Amino acid sequence: MKKKRTNHYIAKKRKFNAELRDVRETFPGDAFDAYFEKNSATVAYAIHSALLDVLKTERIYITVHGSFGRTEKQEISGANIEKFCRDFQSRVNTVYLTQLIPELGHVIIDVLWESDRTEILEFISSGRKKVISKVIMRYLRESRFMKGIVAYVKDNTSEQVVFEQLMKNPHYQKATRRYQKIMEAKRLLFENIETSTPDDYTQLFPLARQMERRFILHIGPTNSGKTYQAMEDLKSAENGIYLAPLRLLAYEQYERMNREGTPCSMITGEERILMPGSFHQSSTIEMLDLAEEWDMAVIDEAQMAADRQRGGYWTAAILGVRAKIIHVCASADAEDLLIRMIKSCGDSYKVQYHERKTPLVMDESAMDFDFPADVRKGDALIVFSRKDVHSVAAELQQNGVRCSIIYGSLPYDVRHREAKKFADGDTEVVVATDAIGMGMNLPIRRIVFLQTIKFDGVDERPLTSSEVKQIAGRAGRYGIYDTGYVTSYYDYETIEGLLFSRLVPLRQVMINIPEDFLHKNGRISAILETWNKIPAEKYYNKGDISEKISIAKALESIKDNRELIRKFIRIPINEDNKDTFGVYLDYYKILNDGRQPNIYETMAGYEAMTVDEDDKNALGELETASAVFDFLYAFTRIFGDADDLYKILESKRLISEKIFRILDKQKLNLRACAYCGKKLKWSYKFNICQECFRKRRHLRGRR
Repeated sequence: MKKKRTNHYIAKKRKFNAELRDVRETFPGDAFDAYFEKNSATVAYAIHSALLDVLKTERIYITVHGSFGRTEKQEISGANIEKFCRDFQSRVNTVYLTQLIPELGHVIIDVLWESDRTEILEFISSGRKKVISKVIMRYLRESRFMKGIVAYVKDNTSEQVVFEQLMKNPHYQKATRRYQKIMEAKRLLFENIETSTPDDYTQLFPLARQMERRFILHIGPTNSGKTYQAMEDLKSAENGIYLAPLRLLAYEQYERMNREGTPCSMITGEERILMPGSFHQSSTIEMLDLAEEWDMAVIDEAQMAADRQRGGYWTAAILGVRAKIIHVCASADAEDLLIRMIKSCGDSYKVQYHERKTPLVMDESAMDFDFPADVRKGDALIVFSRKDVHSVAAELQQNGVRCSIIYGSLPYDVRHREAKKFADGDTEVVVATDAIGMGMNLPIRRIVFLQTIKFDGVDERPLTSSEVKQIAGRAGRYGIYDTGYVTSYYDYETIEGLLFSRLVPLRQVMINIPEDFLHKNGRISAILETWNKIPAEKYYNKGDISEKISIAKALESIKDNRELIRKFIRIPINEDNKDTFGVYLDYYKILNDGRQPNIYETMAGYEAMTVDEDDKNALGELETASAVFDFLYAFTRIFGDADDLYKILESKRLISEKIFRILDKQKLNLRACAYCGKKLKWSYKFNICQECFRKRRHLRGRR
């Protein structure tokens, strides 16, 4: 019988794993916790220094996606060295550091030899360095300390720092020389923006600093009458402006003021309705003109100043609106921060506290909520995507429950009409996303969270306490119900804890890049990126302008026409919608070529008559068409003929009417298997039924 040979590599690996197990058993966790609590900055500095040495002396290999989706190692070169430097900070994490510094654990051990703790010194001398370093690296990954170390390295390794180290690297001196002028221009731009940015952000709004402004803060939970009181005062002013977080709310207040005898115009990014004899205006927050002066302004949902995507517009309104009296409506967690901002402006203020009109309680009779059996008239069912709104509504309709639907990509007049159907009793329940939480006054008896996880544009994450309070607060409309109820399909106890937890005060607000900074010498995307890299002062933050940077780069890839790009990036656009973004890029290219786009040709391709309302995809196609007309309206306001605006609005109205007819049929499509068409429950996680999955797996196994 032939003797079985043991593979040398396998034997070596077994020995290493045995050593690893032995070392892990002796790991002094408490001693390491105490050490890193006190000395993590020292370790971070050593890792940062080691990284700079690697960039200055070694050949650098990065992981790239090769052909057929495979990943492979590739050395940086003249073709990608600029991208390597530019993206370095955004890519830094534990894995990336380990790739660049393979002996990262050894660097940490060298620092640990300076420790005065006997347990640590005994541990790092108890075995092979390779084994010890692996255990320490695992400990750091599983602890909170590695996150702080990575943050230190990220903050101290800017694009300029990386490039300067590579310039000293003998392997890349020729490659870096090609980009030296580009990097020098970026450095000068950084210094220019840094010196132009005042330490006191209130000085970015000089016109407002010349006024004596008086603030009235309306602080309280949802359904407490904050906005109502502020709007009553606004109606009595000689002129004024209401600033809303959503077009729907701007439209509601525009409609209410005109109905109650105060002529009011409405101006949003996608529509302008100018009322004859009007001295009042209802707008979305983004449309505030900081050069215009008012007697009174109302800033609604001001806690949104902390929102990473849009918060800068609220901050600009609070610091810069030119009004003698400014009403600010906000939740209690924003009070301290708003007062700090107002004081920094040198303005006076008073606070009016509002109590909720009706009590809000958890519905203990529905702790184990069963969908759709437990759905009752007056319920608002909350999910967090368009697809789930449709699926839930379709399942309810199959069970004979008439429902309204509300979500962000519906045209705002459709959302308004769906809300009215619910308010008038034409529908029994409303299925909505968290858009319902922003001030919509609906006769909701009970909020039901069908989901407790939402996608925030970056990751899927659990709901926060403030989000739960904002949405749940819509239950128990004052004057209709004595009590508002809340329950959940999942995680009843979690929702209860978040709803009644103490509000944590907001710690920072977002600040937008000043408009005049975009006129500095440099690419618009580079200016935006540079602004983002400069640390914010005090309790401010730069927020997330990654989408605006991405759009600017897309325009620059066609042609770097900076004057045109400055105007184009003001037009609201969703980069993820291929149809609307495709039209957006096409129009930029046409204007850049010195031609005028044919908007009638574009309109003809997206008019309501091109969509068969009985088609299962009709609703999605009409929503896309409405978004294209929103773009055409905003584009025409800046670049086109004002006479075309009416035709655009009329076409949009016809799209909305077709959506009305589809929704009135109460025949939304249930979720279905992508292969066999079998109907699926709204909460089913996959796009393929179990039977088709088993069949396809069986077929794959036979190949």
